[in-house]
Amino acid sequence: MSYCNGKVVWITGASSGIGEALAYQMAKKGAKLVISARRIEELERVKLKCQISEGNILVAPLDVENEQEIGKVMDMIIEKFGQIDMLFPNAGISQRSDTVSTSMEVYRKIMNVNFYGVIAITKAVLPYFKKQKS
Repeated sequence: MSYCNGKVVWITGASSGIGEALAYQMAKKGAKLVISARRIEELERVKLKCQISEGNILVAPLDVENEQEIGKVMDMIIEKFGQIDMLFPNAGISQRSDTVSTSMEVYRKIMNVNFYGVIAITKAVLPYFKKQKS
């Protein structure tokens, strides 16, 4: 039996890359999944490829820059599953250009998603982890 079996696992950035691969692995290990990203079409594709029952997966579109959206998704998760056992705050963006031609606005966006987004979602989930003592 896997440690993940029956656990509620929330993965952000689940529409591609590492987050997508993680969703498949957690599904194989028997986790109940919450998959989040901005691109709902891609989340629906990942959901189908996870091959788990509708009752064990929640597609929860989310832009981690929007703290109010994080709260709404938390409410959806608790309503559906009653708990959150693991969080993988994997959402992230990158920029492939040289420093001189990249605007400060792009760097701010990267920090908002990759740094502040992780902090915001972690702060939202920590009270549940503390309450569950896990």
